[in-house]
Amino acid sequence: MRSGSRKGAPDSFWKRGIVTTEERFMRMAIRLARRGVDLPSCEPLTGAVIVSEDRVVGSSYATHAAGRSVITAALNQAGELARGATLYSNIWPRCDRADEEELVRRLVESRLARVFVGVKESTQDSREGNGILSKLIARRIEVNTGVCERDCRRVNEKYYKYSATGLPFVTVAFAQSLDGRIATRTGDSQWISSPPARRFAHELRREHDVVMVGIGTVLADDPQLTVRLVNGRNPLRIVVDSRLRIPLTSRALDHGAASHTLVVAGRDADAARIKAITNMGASVLQLEESPGHRGVDLLRLLRELGQRGIGSVLAEGGKGIITSLIASDCVDRIATVIAPKLIGDGIEAIGDLGITQLDDAIAFSSVQMRRLGPDIVFDGRLRPSGNLR
Repeated sequence: MRSGSRKGAPDSFWKRGIVTTEERFMRMAIRLARRGVDLPSCEPLTGAVIVSEDRVVGSSYATHAAGRSVITAALNQAGELARGATLYSNIWPRCDRADEEELVRRLVESRLARVFVGVKESTQDSREGNGILSKLIARRIEVNTGVCERDCRRVNEKYYKYSATGLPFVTVAFAQSLDGRIATRTGDSQWISSPPARRFAHELRREHDVVMVGIGTVLADDPQLTVRLVNGRNPLRIVVDSRLRIPLTSRALDHGAASHTLVVAGRDADAARIKAITNMGASVLQLEESPGHRGVDLLRLLRELGQRGIGSVLAEGGKGIITSLIASDCVDRIATVIAPKLIGDGIEAIGDLGITQLDDAIAFSSVQMRRLGPDIVFDGRLRPSGNLR
């Protein structure tokens, strides 16, 4: 049940962007959830808000523990003010049987009147016992789901992909000129984009468990692959290097940081090179090469990462990695910074995808565009947010 009804209201009223009370507080829960950006992507970002008489009396978000603690923390903050109040949460937390019973007990004892959940777990209410929400309904607590559902799904798109498929959510990110070049024909690429856009690139690194590049990018640019322009965790660094050409002097193998680097090689990689790299503190993972051409099988790599609990990958290049990921239908999101510059003959980000007819071109399920300084960010999803392949 919504406190704001569209019945009888003129269309112009809603076109001005007026939102219901439920939408307003659910968006607050979403903003809180986003603060947990440093959580591994295999964990849901959860925010909770408790509202009494249009006033927030308790709130919390997931930082490092399971989502159920978010609800408990918000209830603790609200105290007696939770009686007759409304709880808003973007997603309902996962619980084992004991924790589920404890959370139900706390919610009932708090005398909450209503609960709004943006997206309930797809498996939560199908389990034996019908889950927490059904138990709350049985105890005469009003339960509503689906408020701001699209935004609630978007904030946890990495979690949904990983929890349902065991594969990490894959984002491809690159900066290019207006005519589609990521570098000049000599390889010069620093800097195509503006400082605000480079900050955005570091925000993307912070939001992913892994940042991945190919050996060509390491040889050309020697990137650090760390988070520097914003505060946040450093992702695991992965260099795809089937023949182990990575220089031992590269910044990805710096002493003190190499332990957070994984070099992915082919099965036939030189044993002496493997030893030299591991002596630097990095790890080496050997995988089969893709059928029909040289290079590591990236789908096999993603499956291996998923088995290691890695829920998201940011691929920053180069052309071979990006093209292979897209051609293998492994990409969920493409974030492209388009700079107002013309380069002409140069290097493009995406190579041949084998498409000869426009009807076969890869289309996006949703697209957002925004300005960052002089640049434009194209941010598109290749499949509906929250939907499974």
